[in-house]
Amino acid sequence: MAQTPMKQTKKINSEDAVYLKLKTAIRKRYIKQGSQLVEIALAQKLGVSRTPVRSAIKRLEAEGLVNSIPNRGAFVITPTRKEIKETFLVRAQLEVMATRLTASNIVPAQIDDLQELLQNEELVFDKSNPDDYYDVNDNLHLKIAEFSGNAVLYTYIKELLDRTRIYLILYDPFYKFEYTPTTEHQAIVNAISEHDGDKASIALKNHINSSINGLESAGNMPDDYLSI
Repeated sequence: MAQTPMKQTKKINSEDAVYLKLKTAIRKRYIKQGSQLVEIALAQKLGVSRTPVRSAIKRLEAEGLVNSIPNRGAFVITPTRKEIKETFLVRAQLEVMATRLTASNIVPAQIDDLQELLQNEELVFDKSNPDDYYDVNDNLHLKIAEFSGNAVLYTYIKELLDRTRIYLILYDPFYKFEYTPTTEHQAIVNAISEHDGDKASIALKNHINSSINGLESAGNMPDDYLSI
């Protein structure tokens, strides 16, 4: 009887591992937008049965990263500008809630944590290579959500942060920040430090709007792009 839990744990780990590998591959565009996810081929490549692959695909579909078409199969999404904008707008509403809660509850040690993340962000930020920047950007947004004390809110914001990142990468692999987000982040953190929920919310909305406005230049290949 003691063997059953061990088998179950192994199964869960296998499903999680496949899910993370597929999601990472989509995020890094190893699996490109519109690509079909063929269960048997993925299972063979990953050295697992089709069951964890099928489970991983269903999870990715639930997150909006994969579309399953009857009688055809599962395909990585091809996000539109409209879908990305709508996702940003929903994310903004949730982050405003988190920002207000954090502004009312934050303590000095947490303010120090946010300032440290900002300092790290300034070191990493590079307009010509946003890949590394995404992580520190998400860390700041997630830390503000965490300090809200609302675990459900944190979970949804985390999912939407991940989704907007993947959407942008799939939509435009050459997407660049046409503004300086560190300045906007500093404005948000300053308002939170002052326990000013209204001011922090306005700063957060301005930041999200900058991201949405950046979509206007997305989707276009750079002048030096060469496809062979």
